[in-house]
Amino acid sequence: MPDETVSEADDTLTETDDIVQTANHETEIVETETETETEIVETETETESDTETESESESESDDDRLHRATIEFGLDTAQAEAFQLLVDAATGDDDRPLDTAAVAAALDDHAVAGAAWTRWSDDDLLGGALEPLVAGLEAETSPGVAWLRARHHAWFGRTDESIAALEAARASGHHLILCELAAIEADRGNPVAARDLLRDAGVNVEIDLDTEFDPLTADQGFGAELAEEIAPFAAIRPKAMAGRNDRCPCGSGKKYKQCHLGNELHSLDDRSGWLYVKLMRFTGVNSSNFPAVIGDDIVEGVVDDGLRSMVHESYLPIDLALFEGGVAQWFLDAKRSLLPADEAALTQSWIDATRSVYEVERSRVGTMDVIDLATRERMTVVDTVPDEPLETGWKIIGRLVPVGDTFRAFGGFLPINDDMVDAMLEAFATRKLETVALAIGQIFDTAATQDEIQGLFAESLDTGELQSLIDELEGDAGQATSD
Repeated sequence: MPDETVSEADDTLTETDDIVQTANHETEIVETETETETEIVETETETESDTETESESESESDDDRLHRATIEFGLDTAQAEAFQLLVDAATGDDDRPLDTAAVAAALDDHAVAGAAWTRWSDDDLLGGALEPLVAGLEAETSPGVAWLRARHHAWFGRTDESIAALEAARASGHHLILCELAAIEADRGNPVAARDLLRDAGVNVEIDLDTEFDPLTADQGFGAELAEEIAPFAAIRPKAMAGRNDRCPCGSGKKYKQCHLGNELHSLDDRSGWLYVKLMRFTGVNSSNFPAVIGDDIVEGVVDDGLRSMVHESYLPIDLALFEGGVAQWFLDAKRSLLPADEAALTQSWIDATRSVYEVERSRVGTMDVIDLATRERMTVVDTVPDEPLETGWKIIGRLVPVGDTFRAFGGFLPINDDMVDAMLEAFATRKLETVALAIGQIFDTAATQDEIQGLFAESLDTGELQSLIDELEGDAGQATSD
């Protein structure tokens, strides 16, 4: 279950932190008897004053929460109040009966709903914790509530129920519904259909392909980020798979023009980077805070602010969340029926791969040959390599995943000293998140300066290989085959 996958990993990481201690303070209540009427009046006056002060403090606290919501999510005052209503409805902080009509109205504002989902995810309120709220809205039929039901179903891997909830609300044309349907089409490998849905949702789909998109740092919102994700694949049509009147290679028995003509998939080699971005999108929707928790654990003993920031801004924490943290398996279980068959198989092969220590055998621009020191296998890494070639004999750690006959390192590389090799291999062999994270943390504990690992770490991932795809297929742009 998703609850077990992410929550257990979070709990394990928390158990390793022995630094934070809680100090409990006991307050003694001393009762005294007043001897005069004057003293009684004074005591009552003081109590009333204290109550007024507490009320003012609570009011200020509410104001502060609303102010933070306006800054954090770009909401206006009314939206911030609706956002806080959704947060309180999920946490149970509001003792009043659930105002289902007000909650439904808040969810119909896509900016408010998106902000609330992010806060619920950050506060570990998705899944079972959200069940009472979803159940309480059973009688509501608004598009925002349909969207919430769909995401709630999807969190538990109930893909068919999620799609059914969205399809039932498709006619509303609501932004949230159409963006979610677009994400489903993207998962299916249909970027053009996804783009059309996003356009109908009011999302700008005119993307400048020369501008690099980094899904790790993107903060434009779900629909806009999805538009960036699919843009290269929607703009560049794959080559024809067969002649118009030939049998379709998919095995349907139909002629190509009656089957997959116009719905071709890009090569799996080109889609591998997109698949990793799909995994990242899934993590962002369903467990957005998990990579940050892992990053905190890695840099627990690091003093240098530059190193700490570099870890949190890198792909390493999310790569650990995906694989050692189990999110990739959660993704595959939930999306298997949607993904193209070759992407589902590729995801499984990535899950089966193990993080390891590698020795650089040959390094050049765009390609690097390494030896896996655990298996002695020779491997060729393409695209996801450091900008500057590495010296032969260097020892580096990473997680190489297969794509055809070559490998990718979406999570990047880190250099280590020779005397760390055995300890790293032993830690990686456990495939346990807490063990691997603590072992990697030792690299940063011993690093002399940020510059020592900056070159390898910061640029090792070619942000989803999207720009690489554009460069490789640019000659095919505009190619079209009419029915």
